[in-house]
Amino acid sequence: MEQTVYKLKSKRKGIFELPIEGINIERKVNGENVGARSIKYIPGAKSFWADDLDKNLKSEKVWFINGFLFVPKSDKNLTEIAKRHPFLGRHYLLHDKEADAKRQLEEEKAKDEIINMISGSDKARIIATSMAIFGQSSLTLTESELELKLRQYAKSSPIKLKNELSSKTYESKYISALAFGKGVVRTNFGKTSIIWNDQTEGEILKLARGESGIEKLGELLSKRTDESETLLHAIGSKLDQKSINTSKKESVISEKDKQIAELKKQLEEANNKNKIELNQELTSLRGEYKNKFKKDVPLRFKNDTEWMKNKLSE
Repeated sequence: MEQTVYKLKSKRKGIFELPIEGINIERKVNGENVGARSIKYIPGAKSFWADDLDKNLKSEKVWFINGFLFVPKSDKNLTEIAKRHPFLGRHYLLHDKEADAKRQLEEEKAKDEIINMISGSDKARIIATSMAIFGQSSLTLTESELELKLRQYAKSSPIKLKNELSSKTYESKYISALAFGKGVVRTNFGKTSIIWNDQTEGEILKLARGESGIEKLGELLSKRTDESETLLHAIGSKLDQKSINTSKKESVISEKDKQIAELKKQLEEANNKNKIELNQELTSLRGEYKNKFKKDVPLRFKNDTEWMKNKLSE
């Protein structure tokens, strides 16, 4: 038996009803559009239009089973309903193995392309790319978190991400993100404007409440006006200078610097150890106080070891 197969866009399990009652479809009579009309599914009936059928007849249920709807080509009414239903394209698609294979192959290729790009990128590019794609929220994430988020996005929505990376506005958003990530620009304290991150703190662009600095600066740079070209040149010069300064700093790291870093690490570990010991002592003293006086340590003395020791010795 020849049949047409449709499948749900979402990966639903079990059964899903295709609504028939209450659904209206545009109808033509003798080539003239008479507007949206109600439909009914009565197997073997002369029509699927409710106007042509006995109003007492109830529509049969139509189900997707495990995500698929199988429509026999001999069933003209269901064939027309499935082909013209407003859910087609929104909630279900015509199942075509070759088309599905091509789409999946395209996704896999896009995924490989993006993952290779990420793997071959340095820290600065990964950060800037993530900031350009995800916006201002990326400023709160670490380098590892940004790369992980970017890789997860590449795996879940490779085509969408590829389109974003190749869009006309991406280059401008990337430069904007790079400027923020490298500390060339920043938002002011009230987040009402983007300013140069230097002694001048000169204003570059005003921000409305809730606007993303990265996106707004990217929009300005994408306009390619005299103002944006001047700004782009200034940002480029400052980024180049940052790169030069970073290279110089990295090239003059001495043994003394390494020793200082090691001492700082040891000091931090010692401080952490002291904090742990202090917390243990506080917990112990609070317990002793409660056992002796049958009540908790007063709030203002909860972190005062000397006070608790004096009271316990009374």
